[in-house]
Amino acid sequence: MMQMWIAEGLQPGDRAVDATAGNGYDTLFLAEQVGAAGHVYAVDLQTAAIESARQRLITAGCHERVTFLHGNHAELMSLLPEDCQRTIAVVMFNLGYLPGSDRELVTTPESTLHALDAALGLLRPGGVLSVVSYWGHPGGAEEGQMVEDWFRQQSHSGRGTLCQTPVASSTAPRGLLLRTV
Repeated sequence: MMQMWIAEGLQPGDRAVDATAGNGYDTLFLAEQVGAAGHVYAVDLQTAAIESARQRLITAGCHERVTFLHGNHAELMSLLPEDCQRTIAVVMFNLGYLPGSDRELVTTPESTLHALDAALGLLRPGGVLSVVSYWGHPGGAEEGQMVEDWFRQQSHSGRGTLCQTPVASSTAPRGLLLRTV
């Protein structure tokens, strides 16, 4: 469901950001959606994640339309070129930890809050901000609740329209999407 909503906000030639590249699944999805004329910026704190994502994109033949950036998602504004402000069609986050790696290395509420604020400044009018949060790991519920509160605040203040995936259980992943105005 999330990818369908996200795809509605993307056109060939657009620019997008995968703010937590991980193993590259979202990066590949975005690269396929923006096509050869578009561009994706993929950010991750872990070198292993960047290499995993890069290999996935090379295998798919989409690597030439992706710039990989090593850094914290909270630093989006300083990691991306200045001309990205208010021009990005989609920013995606997949919070928590890198599957298959150290589960102690996780996104945090503080860094994620900074990253969400930065993402809002990158999005063009009508852009899409997407977050999948995982509530089942230590600190995940705190981060997830902070993300939900942030999304509701943006929606209530008129910055965008909020969509939410149904919640299956208290520890199930939750998806949130904000379409900016």
